[in-house]
Amino acid sequence: MLEGQSGEVERWAAEASVRLGIPVVMLPQADWNNDLTPWPAGPIFRKGKSFGGGARAYLQLLENQILPEIEGRLGLVDPERWLIGISLSGLFAVWAAFETHTFTRIASISGSFWYEGFPEWLATRPGTGTLKSAYLSLGDTEADTRNPHLKSIADDTEAVVRLLSEKGISTVFEWNDGSHFAPVVPRLEKALAGLLGLAR
Repeated sequence: MLEGQSGEVERWAAEASVRLGIPVVMLPQADWNNDLTPWPAGPIFRKGKSFGGGARAYLQLLENQILPEIEGRLGLVDPERWLIGISLSGLFAVWAAFETHTFTRIASISGSFWYEGFPEWLATRPGTGTLKSAYLSLGDTEADTRNPHLKSIADDTEAVVRLLSEKGISTVFEWNDGSHFAPVVPRLEKALAGLLGLAR
């Protein structure tokens, strides 16, 4: 979820559920800089916050409490779970897929693969045996920045795409016009359509 855009995303999820005949749900708001980051790291902006590296605890909460509650409410039994994330939650989606057997398909929109040490970490991970496919996208102007932490985003994303493919995961990468994750709903729609195409 993105701060300030939860209503728009929630409406899209409800509409997509009806239109596609599959449950599309929005996860509860996470502590962005802590819950979605795999290990601690320093801030990337002059007045920004450090990253707490609390993704493991959030993943356990997701598996043990949040998902069972959602699936129980929807009457789902042993469903195939897909995870779509944006920005830091896009980073989390890829990380989580290699830390658990919970997700079979993932999508990352403008994933924060600039995160310190992430491509190198992914290179050390074996294939999961569970993850079947991945969809990744990036805005074509995202690397046009003076921030030294963010400048490598295109190279880092291409490295992640390559590593996923090398691990035997059916992977699609798509460039979008524009900057970081915006506009949100059209990119979510493309990501879900990409995963549905990969599932056929």
